[in-house]
Order: sequence, then structure tokens, then C-alpha cells
Amino acid sequence: MNNNNNNNIYQQQIQALQQYKDIKHSIQSWITPKVLILSSPSVGKLFQKTNNSSLHEVFAQYVMEKKKANFKIGESSYDLQDFKVNFINSKSLDPQENPNLFKDIGNTVDSLSTDEYCNNFKLRTKQDIPYFQKICPEPTPWFDKYRHNFIRASHYLETETFAHPLACIIAVSSEDQNPIGMLVKMFDPAKPPQIFQQYNIDPNIPKIYILVHPETSHGESDKRLSEMKNTFGPTVSYILRVNTKEDYCGLHFDPSTAHLNPLTLIINDILQKHIPNYIERSMIDLSENIATNRKSFFSKMKVSFRIGNKKNEKEVEQDATQSNQVSIEQSMRKMADQYFLLQDYEQALSNYKSLVKEYNSDKSPNYFASVNEMIGICNFMLNKESESYLELAYNNYQKAGLNHCSVRVAFLHGELLKRKSNYKALSDLYKQTAEKDIDPFCSAVLWEQAGFYLMHSPWLLFRKACMRIVMAGDKYSEAGKRKHALRCYSFSYSVYEGRDWNFIDDHLHLSLVRYSFFQGHTSDAILFVNKLLEKNCQSFQKQNSIIREFLFISKSYTKDNYIGELPIPSILNDSIQVGLNDYSSEASKSIWRDMEDGFKKEAQIISKPQLQGFDLWRKDLFVEAEKERTAVVEELITVEVEIKNPLQIPLQFNRVHLVASFKDTTEGGTQMEESNMSPLDDQALEKMQAGETPFIVEPVDLLLGPSETKKLLFSIQPTRPGLLVIKGLGLCMCGVIWGKREFKLKQKRLNKTKAHRESVMYEPNLSLTFRVTSPMPRLEVQFLEFAQSMFHGELRQAKLLLKNCSNKMGLKNVRIRLTHPSMVCFGTSDQDASLLESLDSSVLLNISLKANEQVTIPFWVRAIQIGRHQLGCLVYYESEAGNSDLKYRLARCQTEFEVKPSIRVATFSQQSSSDLNAYILGIEVDNSMIGESTAFNLAQFSAISKFWKIQPLSYQDQVPNKSIVTIKSNQFTNLFFRICPNLETSPTQQQQQDKLSITNISFDPSLSMFDSSSFPVYNFLELEKLLINYQLSQQQQQQQLQQQNQPHHHTTSGSSLSLSPNSQQNYDHPNHLDLVLFWECNSNSGSSLNLLSGNRIGTLNFPNILFLPTHYSDSALSTPWGSWKSTTSPSGKIITLIDPNLKIQLPLRFQLHSDLDVNHSFQQNPLCIVPLKLQLMNCSFVHQLNLTVECLLPHENVFDHSSTTSQYFWTGSTKTTIELKPQEIVNLPLYVCFNQPGVYNINRFKLSVKLSESSKDIYSTVQHLITIKDT
Repeated sequence: MNNNNNNNIYQQQIQALQQYKDIKHSIQSWITPKVLILSSPSVGKLFQKTNNSSLHEVFAQYVMEKKKANFKIGESSYDLQDFKVNFINSKSLDPQENPNLFKDIGNTVDSLSTDEYCNNFKLRTKQDIPYFQKICPEPTPWFDKYRHNFIRASHYLETETFAHPLACIIAVSSEDQNPIGMLVKMFDPAKPPQIFQQYNIDPNIPKIYILVHPETSHGESDKRLSEMKNTFGPTVSYILRVNTKEDYCGLHFDPSTAHLNPLTLIINDILQKHIPNYIERSMIDLSENIATNRKSFFSKMKVSFRIGNKKNEKEVEQDATQSNQVSIEQSMRKMADQYFLLQDYEQALSNYKSLVKEYNSDKSPNYFASVNEMIGICNFMLNKESESYLELAYNNYQKAGLNHCSVRVAFLHGELLKRKSNYKALSDLYKQTAEKDIDPFCSAVLWEQAGFYLMHSPWLLFRKACMRIVMAGDKYSEAGKRKHALRCYSFSYSVYEGRDWNFIDDHLHLSLVRYSFFQGHTSDAILFVNKLLEKNCQSFQKQNSIIREFLFISKSYTKDNYIGELPIPSILNDSIQVGLNDYSSEASKSIWRDMEDGFKKEAQIISKPQLQGFDLWRKDLFVEAEKERTAVVEELITVEVEIKNPLQIPLQFNRVHLVASFKDTTEGGTQMEESNMSPLDDQALEKMQAGETPFIVEPVDLLLGPSETKKLLFSIQPTRPGLLVIKGLGLCMCGVIWGKREFKLKQKRLNKTKAHRESVMYEPNLSLTFRVTSPMPRLEVQFLEFAQSMFHGELRQAKLLLKNCSNKMGLKNVRIRLTHPSMVCFGTSDQDASLLESLDSSVLLNISLKANEQVTIPFWVRAIQIGRHQLGCLVYYESEAGNSDLKYRLARCQTEFEVKPSIRVATFSQQSSSDLNAYILGIEVDNSMIGESTAFNLAQFSAISKFWKIQPLSYQDQVPNKSIVTIKSNQFTNLFFRICPNLETSPTQQQQQDKLSITNISFDPSLSMFDSSSFPVYNFLELEKLLINYQLSQQQQQQQLQQQNQPHHHTTSGSSLSLSPNSQQNYDHPNHLDLVLFWECNSNSGSSLNLLSGNRIGTLNFPNILFLPTHYSDSALSTPWGSWKSTTSPSGKIITLIDPNLKIQLPLRFQLHSDLDVNHSFQQNPLCIVPLKLQLMNCSFVHQLNLTVECLLPHENVFDHSSTTSQYFWTGSTKTTIELKPQEIVNLPLYVCFNQPGVYNINRFKLSVKLSESSKDIYSTVQHLITIKDT
């Protein structure tokens, strides 16, 4: 049964909502008989206690059902099938209650309001309107109900008699002391209420007397009812028994049991007896009054009614004592209104048209407007033309200042315009009405409708329509309807966003900030505050006002003065730098990245798999994902942030601190997440300092001036192992409201799988996420006694301090990597030296430190490159106790130093013309320091090789002249040496001899010889060779990549040479010679510990000097045959220059030997035969040469440009094939014949060397002159 009742109620509500769209239903609800209900205070309290209701509200429930009523007016009979009445109280008749009444009407539609007109759609351009109207045909579904309730509730008692009550219910309680006397006093026909007298309401309307008797009352209800019947009559006296323990005192309307309810009997009697009888009697009286007074109408008309004035008190008393006479106009109006109540629209229209002739729009615009309104309504009900009458009514209502009546007419007229699709006129009508002094909510509804109807206009005035919706938002805010206002502003904002219209932008942003806060949308409010202030185009005063209002709203509508995300200050997220002992900062990450990766490889913690086979095609699936960093308990994590004040006013922020969340991930932990998002007040600080929180932060106070940017360093110290995530900054703005500013970190777009590429997905940024592990030792590293300025090649000694700052545990396995590994050698001698195996390896220090222990590590520094440098030292160490989360830790230190130029050295070598197995080495030393007083003394020259040694050629004595080896500013000197084989270690021993041959040539007899093979000189030489080899390998790799990027590039077998970066063959090849030049100077700048004297000592190394021709396929050599020149440039780099004219790449040397002066008697023998010896040498140590020697005829030209021929010829064997083994020397005999004396150039022979796929022809280009004399 209850389900059926609920379904019936729901169906009735749906039917009522559909009826709201019918304007005729609204008119009939408005022009409906009224029944006034007067109740004693005790009755009002009785119903107020049960359900916060009143007696007239209980009666109003019972008019939902259709009631029949029969009226007989003269000879006409009216049978109404749906006759209803409106139950009202005395406040409904009081015009002063209209503002409250209209406010209550606005509250009735709040339940139908929505947050958005259309979910998930933003209207941005006029092209979006058709789609918007398609998906949202009714953006304001509450409008029809509001219009219905407004028309029904609006009335003007002075002109509208159908608003007068036709019956009166007077109710008292049986608990009152004198119920009968109270009933008489509440409505005395002789002296009716003031409202009846003021507006000429008929006091002789039917009166129904009700005695309300609670079941808990002990009063004699039957006796009271009998007294009522004797006093007022049995047909108008009723008793109403109520149950105060139920809702509505047990009188709630139920369609299934309504016929048993005592109210049904009362209402039926009112509708079927009292009101019909009164109307019938009233119509007869009105007809007689009109007929009697028609002849003398003008003489008896009262001016007060003609001009619309109200009666004064004296006239009211006079009319009360006289017979109840009314004017003919009022009688005619009342008769017309009652015909309208009887739904006889033709008769009512006839009376209205007769009445309108009696009024003048200038003298009585209110009466004139009211009659024209009713004429228009009658025509509308009869489907006749009615617009002109409604326009007259609208204009005259506004002329009379009856704005609420003009709104009613605007609603009626607007429905007619809507049916004609005249949306432009409809929008303008609502706009004009909304601009008047009316209820703010009503004005907002009209502005809103004006905007949406203008979008239906064929002219499509898009921006004007949106502006009217903005005006609706302003009116909604004035009416206190924040939800409605926020909807209007949000809808319009999508249209005006990004158009740079400052005034409307500021208005919308400020409004959206306010009402987003009011509706609890704090994040949206913060967003709009940011947009309001981001342009910074407001004045100083305006920004100050905005901030004050923002703070006031935030403090008033937030809990614990915590707002969440604050709009200011601005955080420059790209500037965020994290400082952690084991990780490099983003600013210096490029300096440390390679060294950190090297330690990862050594520690074998790389998680990237080795891909093989088909896995290479899916290598993107095996890319290592970013992991959180590891922090250590009780060690500070620092975050450097740049904060900016974007406004033109100064801002104060108190207790700015890092905001983070912590989760205990240890085994057996609580797994609960803790954070410090709440305000950091004094209580929270005390709790943090007491160790009750998982981390400790250090707050700072900040004052930012107008448009000022500051860089601040914040710290956080975890106190327990777990997962720590830094969210942003917490702060108190201007000492009023607490909030936070979250860090917005950049995220990497995922593109690994098909799903990633088809959608927009990002990898989480874990740069502020830390895995906090158990305590670990912490090492501090510092350079000591490190020279800040050195000369190029200078040797200095320094120290490295290692200090274990932990007081609980020790550390071990200390390793070191440097940004310039070729510049440093750790140790003091060969016995304690810690050497590098390769440039990409680390130096292992055989030390371990206990808790609070420190050690100093000595090392040598050699300046190898001119300029300003930053030496970085990365130290690897492990905990003695071990840690599964953090296998090792890293410590960093760095220092800056400057390398100044010293001397510049150029070396060159070429073949000796006197010996096939000897070479000439030239050295040019230059002091290019212009304007400097520093002089450099050459102390010693050393050659290091397994197979070669050097001999001086520049001087005859043991030591050269001092002027030769002392080089002052802007001076240079040349030294020459002879390179010859070391007889003790011949190259033919297949490079199996490990003993080095060291040649030391001292330039100063007062100094002892430097040991070039000892520490650290020889070690720096080896490091420099490693560096050169590494640089060559990098260059070759770049060349190979460039060749691979050229799809049409082809190479031959002899066009390129390969060099393995890790090969040691370069260093031990017999073609190589390492040179070391020692210098000293007496400059007093700086302090250092030098090698042998008080002067500053330096070395210039020339590793891998090449002086032998190379075979084209020799993979260990890379320079062609000819002469070479090696220079130490001012930058410290070794530059090797090769003669471009020497294009032959063969390890072959040849030399022609003969007598240069020959005496011969041509008279005795006309032919002179001279023997020659062609000496051939294979310079290669690994390859055999196959060649053919062919003597050319005297008339054959070697080159095309030769114009003469030599007058000699060869005799004997002129073509010979020879096989030369590695390092083999062959003497080939040749014979040349002359027939006359003279000087001859014997250069007519060709060497053809057989290569792997072709042959190479070599012609002699060196003159060999023989003088033939006749004796």
C-alpha cells in the first residue's frame, strides 16, 4: 500500500512539473479563489511543534485532487470539473511581505539547480552553440517552476479583486481560555481587519469556525462545539481532532485515506456550499449595484478610485457606518473577475472591455494596466490576439512603478514571443525587465533567460548573450544564491578565457574565487586566484584589496585556518635542486654522472639486462625505470628553491618549510602514511622536536618585496627508515591563513609500448622521493695544500683529507675517481703509489676508517692543460656493517685552479741521409710569455724506449752553453739529436724485451739526473699516453659514426686505419719513442714541495714520437712515411703534423751509393762504366716486401714535364725482383755507362712494390750527381 502511495505521489509531481510549462495552468493557479485562514497563537504553536508547519499548509495539501462545483448565476449554470482554491494566511495579503514572498519563491527551485548547464562541455565560440543546444535543450529546467510560482504568488489587491478572499477559516484551540470569544474577536464583520478596510475587501464573506482539539487535551471539546453551533450556526462550526505525536498532527494528506480525514469534509463544504453560495449572492448584488448606479455613474464616482488613491481612515469609518456601497468601476471589475473565476472568458472579456473605457492611462495607470492585462489574458485563453494588450499593461505597470506586476506580464508576453520564435524580442524584453528595481533572484532569472534566448536568435549575438549571463551571475550573488552565481560565471568564463580583456577577466576571476570558496571548491578557487593575479595588471590598491578579500574569505570558510593549495608565491619548478650526500645536484650532475656510472659498474648493481638476438628489436621494454633515491636516517636532505612574488605589493610568509609524507615500509611497520600537511603551529613544532614525527623540518620566515625573487635552501631530516616523499612548501600567508605550494615536477612522456604511444602517459618523477635506510657512516672529503696556480707541466704535491663523521660505525673499500685522472698520482713513491689501470677505472686506496677517524692521502698533481679547471673528486666507500638498501656511498669535493703557460715545444723527425737505420730529431723550445719576467731553464732531456736511444748533435761538449738552455720571455732555442738503435736491445728480438732504454741528457752539471722511470714522472707519462690513446679512439669512433650516417660512402682496404682504445701495442711498438723535457723556474708565486731544489719543477712529455715509415696495413701505426712534427700547443694539447706531399705509405727505405768523382780516358776506352750500389731496407718488423727494381733508359722521362734526357745508359742486369724480410737490408749492384765527360744525375730507376691487390710504383726524387772527367 505504501509503495502505491509513493508511486501516486511521484506521478503527481511529474505531472505538476509538466504543467509548469503550460502558461495557462499558471494563469489558472494565479486567478483562483482564495480562502483566508486565521488561527490563534496556540493553534500555530501546535502545528509548529509537529513538523514546523502551519494550518494553511496542511489545508493546501488537500487541493491536489480534482473537485466538482456547480454555480448558478441568473439563468446560467456553470459546472466546473476542476475547481480549486488557494489557502492563504494574512501575510499573503500584506504587500509589505512581498519581498519575503518572492525570496521564498526563489528557495522553492533551489533543489532543481545544477552546478553546470551541461556536464563536461565548455562553450567557447559561436560555432559551439548548435552542439550545445543539441545536447542541452533546456539549460535552466527550474525556470518553468519559478515562473509558475511567481505568477501564482504575485497580486495587487487594489485592482485585482480575484486576489480577495472568498471565504475565511477561523481556528482556535480547545485549550484556549475563551474559544468562543476569541473566534468572535478574530474577525468581527462590523470591524474587519485593517487589510479588509484598506483594499475594500468584502467583510461579509463566508466564515468557517474550527475548534482544534488535541487528543492530549482535557478540555470539553463536545461542549465547546455545541456552544459554537449555537453561536455561529451548525453549518459553519467544525471540530478538528489532532494527534500531536504525528507529523502534521496526523492530518497529512494520503489519497487512499483522504475521504476519512476530517479536513476533507471541511474543504468539500467550502468548495461546494460556502463559496458557490457567496459567488451567486455576490453576483446578484453586483448586478443590482451596477444597474442602479449606471444612470448617475459620473456624478457618484469617487475621485479616489479614479486616480487610484487609497482611502484614509476617516473614509473607512464612514463607509463602515453607511451601507456597504462601492463604485461602479469596482463592481464591474469584481464581476468580471468572478466571471473569470467561473472560466467564462467571453463574459469576462466583455466586462473588461467595458471597464477599460472608464480608465485613463495618465491619471490611473495601475487600473488601466490591470484591465488591459486581463483583456490580454482572456484573449490568450480564447486563442485570440493578445500581444498589444500585454504591451500596454507592461508599459503602464512600469509607469505606475508596479515592477512585480510588470514581471508577471513579461512572463506572459514572453511565452507568446517564444511561440512565435521571436527570440531577439524575447531576450530584450527580459533584459529590460531585469534592469528594473525588482527582486534580485527574479532579475537573475530574467538575465539568464535573456542570455540563452539570445543564443537562439538568428543574429547570434554571442558575446552579448554571454555578458547577460554574467549579469545573471551578479544578480544571483546579490540574492545570495551562490550555486547559481558560480554556474553562470563558470559558463561565461569559458567564453572570455584567453581573450585578454582585463576588466571582464578580473571580474570573472574574482567572482569565481569567491563562489568557488563558498561552494567548497577550494582547488578551483586557488586556480582562479592564480589566473586573477598572473597577469599582474591590477593596480597596487586593487591587488591589495584582492589579497585582503582572499584572506578574509579563506579564514572565514576554512577549518583550522588551513586552505590547502595557496595561489602565491610562485615557485620556479625548473630551479628546484636536491642536495643529498650520495647524489649529485642537477646543476653539477654532468660533472659527476660519468664517475657515478663507473662506480655503479664496479659495484655491479646495474639492473639493465644484456640484450641478445631478437630482444634487440624490443630494447625499449628493457630500459631501466627511474628509481627513488636513497637517503640515510638522521642525515639532512636539502632542497634549493627559487620563490617569486608576482604581485606589486610586498608579501609576508611565516614558517616556510618543506611539506612531505612518510610511509613506514620496514618489516613489521605500521604501513601508515604520515604527513605534515596541517599548520606548523607551536604545538606541531614541539611534537617534531620531541621526535614524535618521522622527519624534522626547519621553518624560515620570508618577506618578498614587489616582484622579488629569492633563492632559499630548505632542509628535512628523516628520523626513521621508510619512504619519504617531498610534496612542496608549507607556509602561513600574512600570518592569517595556512596553506601549501606543491612542486610541479616535469614528467617524462612514456613511449615504450603501443598503449603508451596511443595515449598520453607519463612516468612519475621520483627526484623528490627517497628511500630512507638505516644509519650509515658518512665520509667528508677535502683537498689540502692544493696550489691555486701552476705553470704548464709543473709538478706539485697536495693532500686529500678523508674524515669519517659517524660516531657509530666504520667504513672500508675506499675508491676514488677524478674528473681529470691524468693529472693526479696518489702516493709519494713507487712503494705506496695507488695507480690507475685505465682512465675509466678507479683508484683503490688500501685504507679503512673507524668511527670518528680521519686520514690524509698525499698525491702529486701535474698541470697538463692551460686554462682554468675544476678538479672534482668522487670517493666511493662501503659500511663495515653492510646495508642491503645502500651498498655503497659517495662523497664529493672539488677545487678550482689555474694553469698558466710555461714553454712551448715543437719536435720533428726525419730520415738520416747518412745511415738507413738512423734518424734526426729536432726540438724547438719557445717561451711565448710576453711581458712576463719568468725565465725557464731546461734541466734535462730524456728519451724512453726499448729499442732506441738519442745522441746530442747541437753541441760538441758534454753540456751546452747556458745561454742555449735558459729561455727568457719571447725567446726560443733549437736542439738537435740523433736517434739510433740501442745495441743492447735490438728490435729483432720480437719485442720480448721488457727492459726500457732510458737516455738522460742533462743541461745543468750542478744538478743530479732526474730518474725518468721513477714515480711520479714515469707514471704521469703513462697517464698521458693513456689519455692520447683514449682521445684517438674517440676521434675514430666519431669518424666511423659519420661514415655510417653517409649511405653512399665507400671505403677501400687501405683508406682507413683502426686503433683499439685498450690496446697496449702502441706503447711498445719499435717506431715509438717517448721524450721527457724537464724544466725549472725560480718564480716565487705560490708555495709547494718540489722535487730536488727550491725552484719549481715541471715536465713536458712527448709520448709515442714516430720516426719510422709505416706499412699501409699495419694496424698498430697510423702515420705515413716521411717527416713528422709534434708540437705542444698553448692549450697543452699534442698536435701531430704530417707532410701532405708524402703520400707513400710503405716501410721501405733505399739509398744509392757510388763514387761521386770519376776520372776516365775516353781516348783509350770510349765507354766509361761506373759500378753503383742500391741499398734497400724493409723498415717493417712484421711484414715482408716483394718488390721489383727496374733501371730506366736514359731517354725515358720520369715525369711528363721533363724536357731533356740524360746521356747515359744502363748496362748489365736492369730489372731485378727481390724479397725483403722484416728489417732486412739488401745491396743491389748496378752499372751505368757514360760516353762523354760531364755531370750526370743518376736517378733513372723505378721500384715496384707488390701490394695485396695491386702494385705501387716508386720513383727516385732525390738527385744523385756523378762527375765524369776526361783524363
